[in-house]
Amino acid sequence: MKNIITITLCLTLLLSGCVLKRTQVPETVSVKDYDGRYIGEHTRKNEAFYKKYKSDAEETYKKSVKKLYGKDVKITRSYPYSWKKEYKSFKSYTGIKVIGTVDYDVPFQYTMNYIIEDEKSEVVKPSYTKDWTPVINAMVYKRYESDIEAARLKFKKEVESQGYFAMNKKLEKQQDFVGVSKQYLNFEIPNLNVDNDDFKTKYKSIMNLQGEEFNQKMDEVIKKHPYFKDGIKTDFIAYFDNKKVKDVNKYSWDLQIPTNETMKKIPGEKSIYFWNGKVSPTTIDEFGLLESTSEEISMDGGMWDEYKKESK
Repeated sequence: MKNIITITLCLTLLLSGCVLKRTQVPETVSVKDYDGRYIGEHTRKNEAFYKKYKSDAEETYKKSVKKLYGKDVKITRSYPYSWKKEYKSFKSYTGIKVIGTVDYDVPFQYTMNYIIEDEKSEVVKPSYTKDWTPVINAMVYKRYESDIEAARLKFKKEVESQGYFAMNKKLEKQQDFVGVSKQYLNFEIPNLNVDNDDFKTKYKSIMNLQGEEFNQKMDEVIKKHPYFKDGIKTDFIAYFDNKKVKDVNKYSWDLQIPTNETMKKIPGEKSIYFWNGKVSPTTIDEFGLLESTSEEISMDGGMWDEYKKESK
C-alpha cells in the first residue's frame, strides 16, 4: 500500500514519541545561552524523511496560515519526529512539525504537523482540523493587552533587580507553547473549542479591528462566551542561577506585594513560576518549555489581598 501523505493542524505536543540521538548532546544547557540546536535530534530514518519533505512541509505551512488567517508567518523551527500511537494495526506516524510566528497585532505561534502514515495494514487518516485556538488566544490577549503588559513589565522590573532572568529570545520563539509567549510571560486559554463555522461567522471579522471598536466587539463575544475571559491562564516565568531554593521560595512570597496591584487586574488565573536556569536540551514539558532539571517553585499571583485576609 502506498504511503499516504496527509496534513493535520494540531497543537498537541508530540515529542514524547520521538527517538532522540544522545550522541554529543549535553544533559543540561543554560536558558541564557541555549540556541535550540538540540531540539529534535532524531534517528536517520526521520532525517531522511525530513530531507525529502522539508520544503514541501514548510511551503504547505505558509500557504495554510495565509489561507486561515490572511497573514504572513515566519517559520522559527521545523523538525522530524515519530509519534507512536496504539490504534488497531496503526503503529506510528513519521512527520515534520513546523512552528512559526504569525504576523498579527499580537504575534502568536502556530504549529502544523505534516504527517505520513506507515506500518499499517489499513488506512487510518489523522483528522484534518482547523484549530483556531492560537488566534483566539491572541485576540483575547489584545483585548486585555494594556493590563497584561503592565503586569509583565512590573514583574520583569522586580525580578531583574534581584538577579532573575528570562528565557533568551531565540529560544522563546522556538517553544511549542500554545498561545502568546513573551519574555517572562505565557498566556493561554486552555481547552478552547471553536469550530470552523463559528470562527468565520463570529470572530474572523473582528481580528483586524483596532482600538475601542475592537474592544467593544470582543466584549460582546466575551459576554456570550464567558470562558474566553474566565478561562485565561497567565503564567509569569523567571529563571535563576546560583540561588538556594529556600531563598527563591521566600522571594516568591515577597514578590506578591509589589506585583499584586498589576496582576489582579488581569482576568482569570495568574501564576508565578521560578525555574532553575539549567534545562534539558531535548525534552519539552507540559507547558511547552524545555524540561527543567530542578523542581519549579510556583504560587498564585495577584492574591496578596486574599492572603492578608487569611492571615488575620
